[in-house]
Amino acid sequence: MFESREASAPGARSARPEERRPSSIRRSLSSRAGLTLIELLIALAIMGVLASIATPRMTNFLLRAKRSEAYMALSGVHTAQTAYLAEVGQYGNTFAAIGFELEGGVTISPTQIDGNEYRFELQTFDFNGIPDGNFSVTATADLVPGDAVLDILMIENNIIVKE
Repeated sequence: MFESREASAPGARSARPEERRPSSIRRSLSSRAGLTLIELLIALAIMGVLASIATPRMTNFLLRAKRSEAYMALSGVHTAQTAYLAEVGQYGNTFAAIGFELEGGVTISPTQIDGNEYRFELQTFDFNGIPDGNFSVTATADLVPGDAVLDILMIENNIIVKE
């Protein structure tokens, strides 16, 4: 069971502590130097489960962050249109007329601006006999390419519901 050792001088210690242990303990210590395949597979499975839980939450977070561009721009257009209405008495029919510019945006036409994620389109309509007495702005984006679903946000000043 124990390995035999040569006698040494009283009070002298051996150079390595492993030499004083039984051989079965030395073998088990040296064989445990790394992880087994099973332990590695279990760790990978746990990481996979955690990733599958985190991915949808992260996707929703990213979509909400991208959607904030549309909320901010639509709010800015509404503020600009309200100021224009107070000055002129009708809503502006172009982004330039109301003094709206989207930071980082590219003007496609007088009524269309491409932002980082969204395309904004301004339309004006007659309302109660007032030319350009109503407006709507639509923000459209394909936030998840390949899913065939568009993200569309819209504001409108006067909504008429007919029964």
